[in-house]
Amino acid sequence: MAIYQSRFTASIKSEILTLRRYQQLFDEMMNRFNLEAKKTAEQAKVSEVMLSRFRRGKADLGASKLISLLLAIPVEARVWYLSELFGQRPGISLRSLIAEAPPEEQAEVLRIIADIFVNNSREATDPVQLLKAL
Repeated sequence: MAIYQSRFTASIKSEILTLRRYQQLFDEMMNRFNLEAKKTAEQAKVSEVMLSRFRRGKADLGASKLISLLLAIPVEARVWYLSELFGQRPGISLRSLIAEAPPEEQAEVLRIIADIFVNNSREATDPVQLLKAL
């Protein structure tokens, strides 16, 4: 019972931290992009009080209200918010990621690509065939 309770408590704490993170990021985004709370709330059809409480971590928003708020802000702010929230960097190409990778990782990428070509052509995946695919 104690193990279950400990896991449950850890899960709740994780949820609270996640909640605070997206609220904090939303507040940071509003400040960073100089967005007016009143105008944003009006466009999203959310009360200004609710938006303020959300930004301060005093209240949560439902998914539909959060989506409405995100649709009411400029695209640049929306991209920044979502990329910060999910840990993705917009505008990063696969080519640049591979070019910046260490040689070992570049070799692994080549092996994966070669394996895809070999499997798509229904050939064996021995090392000689992989080299031919490159």
